[in-house]
Amino acid sequence: MIDEMDLLKGLGNAEPPRPRAYEEARTVLRAAMAVEGTPEAEGTPEAAPAPRPRWSRRRAVGLGAAALVAAAAAGVLVVTSTSAPGKPPVKAAAANPVLAELAADISPLRAKAPGNATLEIRNQSPTSAELGRNGIGLYTDDGTYYWGNDKRALRRAVVRKDGGDDLFKRDIAAALYAVKGDLGQARARMAVANIAPGTNPDPDRARIEKLKAIAKARGEKYVPPKPPTAAQQKEITDNHIWTNAVDALIAAPENTQVRAGVLRIMASMPKVRVTKTTTAGQPTLTLADGWPTAGGSAEELVIDAGTGRPIAMTSGGSGVRPSTIYYHTSRVTLADIEAGRF
Repeated sequence: MIDEMDLLKGLGNAEPPRPRAYEEARTVLRAAMAVEGTPEAEGTPEAAPAPRPRWSRRRAVGLGAAALVAAAAAGVLVVTSTSAPGKPPVKAAAANPVLAELAADISPLRAKAPGNATLEIRNQSPTSAELGRNGIGLYTDDGTYYWGNDKRALRRAVVRKDGGDDLFKRDIAAALYAVKGDLGQARARMAVANIAPGTNPDPDRARIEKLKAIAKARGEKYVPPKPPTAAQQKEITDNHIWTNAVDALIAAPENTQVRAGVLRIMASMPKVRVTKTTTAGQPTLTLADGWPTAGGSAEELVIDAGTGRPIAMTSGGSGVRPSTIYYHTSRVTLADIEAGRF
């Protein structure tokens, strides 16, 4: 079975893909399984860093190089659908008592943390923050995201202002609204938080053109994808809510209000299963969700049972080798990163 690293070898000496690129590749493949109605797909890459199965992260308006490579490797041409702006998801269900209680406990706490950015290392260890193949990321409090495959690369990106993914601003805003706002509206906002208003009115068109280019490069005939069924579209919307909510949590793990909002949204999702667990000797909660029509893809998010901070994510599915990543975060200042003091 190939994994996402094999799929991305074709990028050669190009700039190392950022963590979300792995998820983007996974997104395309799983959406392919959903649209084509294939319960299992041979050669599907393992779930990678992020993320999280992401129809959308995962999500960005266009498909990046990693996603296109993955689509070509899978031999499928698909278009991932986005949730329709202004069309709220189904009415919020009764709250999960465990998540609702945790959200209520941390909601009164002030969102106050030192520094102006969160440094994040993702690896395969629950206790060590050693740098691994997932590199090192930086989420600024203004929503900008920087990434490097090592500390020197991250510092260079910050100094050059080579950041991106400011869509975290919308993820975070939706989470903050969810703390005290109408829950149905909060879910609707979170479902489309990955879409920049007015920047891409027809995202599917761009995807189709890119996928046509892949087919041409492979000497194959382009086959238009089948539109998703109503049930598949609902799963896509639910996946977007889950994915964008997780993004908000990962981008602002020290913000108690963001955590409370995400937990309140998650508590309203009837398919999200919550289990009391222990991770590295500490009490945790494991939130699990899955999308059957997407090849049985599923994710498990582990959070601290007392604070709601994200600890780990496991992604897997039918024909997909499960993969777990752990989040190690600390608060820093941009000035320290630019000076190399981290």
